[in-house]
Amino acid sequence: MSTQSQLYRRYLGLLLGSLLSVAAQDTAKKPISSDTDLRIQGIFTTALPRTEPKNSLKLIVHPHFGDLVKKDHIRTAVGLRYGLTNNLEATVEVDTYFTHGLKDGNFFDEYGLSTIHVGTKYRLSDWLRLGWIPVVGVDWIQPINSPPPDVTDGLRHAISYLTLSRELKSHPGWRVFFGANYDDVAPTNIVGEPDKNQLTGDNVGVTGGFVVGRGRLNYTLEASYNTQRWVDNINQDLIALRPGIVWAIPPRYTFGGRGQWLLGVSLRLAHGPDGNSIGAQAKLRFNFDFKRLLGRKPAPAVH
Repeated sequence: MSTQSQLYRRYLGLLLGSLLSVAAQDTAKKPISSDTDLRIQGIFTTALPRTEPKNSLKLIVHPHFGDLVKKDHIRTAVGLRYGLTNNLEATVEVDTYFTHGLKDGNFFDEYGLSTIHVGTKYRLSDWLRLGWIPVVGVDWIQPINSPPPDVTDGLRHAISYLTLSRELKSHPGWRVFFGANYDDVAPTNIVGEPDKNQLTGDNVGVTGGFVVGRGRLNYTLEASYNTQRWVDNINQDLIALRPGIVWAIPPRYTFGGRGQWLLGVSLRLAHGPDGNSIGAQAKLRFNFDFKRLLGRKPAPAVH
């Protein structure tokens, strides 16, 4: 294991310990308002039913700080998420990148745009009255321009999904979920570097787990199985387990900054085409409500 990897994992361990210590003292009961805020790529990836309020408009800034030790470039996603109705939302994001100077290359030697993401999510009604709330959605992800290989996998993804979620009345704050997804993958003329154990062809999958909300702190656990066997006739499978924590940071720790700051930390244990792997992630995301900045409030969500 490289010295940089050891330092990165030690940093994550210290960060997780500090997060738990500070969050345990935070008794403010302000949960994350939208499940899309909870969905931080690499930390918690399942789309759950709660959507943005109607007419809300959020600016999303999501730097990938892990790139500072793992890649020559640092990626930062910038985008907008809009609540079309109380049940339907849409997201547009663009990944930017630039050399950070801590590895090969000098600061800002290279910069540009690497990926575009367009997604939509629709919350359905519990028409069977079984207590399970369904949500369906589509995410389209496409590399653009001519980015360096370490900031993209070079593949186009069209991902459709269905998730059902249920609140446990006997355990306040607990939600369980399960779902299914299909990833239509196509090569592009852009050269990229897929992540370790990433499936690079069409695949289907199932996922399940739970979320425990404790005020600003959310504990998450995802278990997933994806395979190319049923759609590509290729014997490639990926089994993954991801426990994590997402914390809505109180304003007193963000120097009074506007918007919502989210810190996510997770572990990922996987078995796939490249064998067994264990990884850790820490990500920070900022959401800024345009309506609030303009002195207007969106209509309350109906959940």
